[in-house]
Amino acid sequence: MFFRNKMTLQQNENRNRILCAHLICALTSLMLIGFCANLVGAAPVKAVYKYQEIKAISKSLKKQKKHEDLEKLVEKSAEFVEVHPEYKRVDEVYYLLGNALVQLERVQEGITVFEEAIKKYPEARYVERFLLDLGLAHDKLGNHDAANSAYQKLIDHPKYGSRSQAKLAKKVLEQDRTERKGELPRPPGANMSPRAWIGKPALDFQVMDLKGEALSLKDLRGQVVLLDFWATWCGPCIAEMPNVKKTYAKYKDQKFQIIGISLDRSAEPLEAYIKKEELGWLHYWDKSRKVSTMYKVRGIPATFLIDGEGVIRKTNLRGHALEHAVADLVKENLASVAGKKRM
Repeated sequence: MFFRNKMTLQQNENRNRILCAHLICALTSLMLIGFCANLVGAAPVKAVYKYQEIKAISKSLKKQKKHEDLEKLVEKSAEFVEVHPEYKRVDEVYYLLGNALVQLERVQEGITVFEEAIKKYPEARYVERFLLDLGLAHDKLGNHDAANSAYQKLIDHPKYGSRSQAKLAKKVLEQDRTERKGELPRPPGANMSPRAWIGKPALDFQVMDLKGEALSLKDLRGQVVLLDFWATWCGPCIAEMPNVKKTYAKYKDQKFQIIGISLDRSAEPLEAYIKKEELGWLHYWDKSRKVSTMYKVRGIPATFLIDGEGVIRKTNLRGHALEHAVADLVKENLASVAGKKRM
């Protein structure tokens, strides 16, 4: 009897041990599954942070190109494309990597990166940039045949052959091979200094203003006109706006007019800002860059002060210099108008 009871107790203990072992295994499995799930979830999050870091470096380089920042961009981008080859924007990182290498004069390395990216991601959205920059890199090294091949692939591409990068490739191919140094051809006057406009007749344009009314510089002949190229997203433009408003309020009844030429991406923020700030002068949304291209505007704010005869007298005026220049020209123009009346 005692022996039987003892056996029962041992069996119960063994059963409990087995149950505990199974329970521990189950809990351990759950913990491992959770840990693995966290690892899988953490990878994309880490990729996002790394991508944002790379974009921040690229953005700072647009403001000021520093050798150490280019080196950092190469290091971060090279690591990213190796660790995160499936990331949705890895093609962009490849482009930034190749472009930075070319800027560092490590051109052959840049070529290798572009070729690798084209091979790995033939349908990526950055393929058109890969092909164009690959051609420019080959031209930089004097490998014009290889460059021609890259340009032609872009021009013949079923998806990107009609887009802006392909058009640039065509312009490059129109150049003499001996003149191709790995840079895009600049349009005539692209390097024209704003001061070079002084003393030249202002270029006329005929457009529709924001109110849907015809707007022509020629129709304002006899008045002093300030062409003001700006945008609501441009910090320096907004900072300068109080000076522009003050100058307009002071001279608007003395044959002085302003034409604000906006480079905003859409009309909505422009119209909202004009209404909020009560900007009472003429406004044109240059969505097609028609007028800004005519005046070779490469940065904003940009201003052109035009006299009553339609001649550009001053450019890039800001702060007190703007009001003083307008005051002098308004005075000169009114005297000229009065003199003509006496005649």
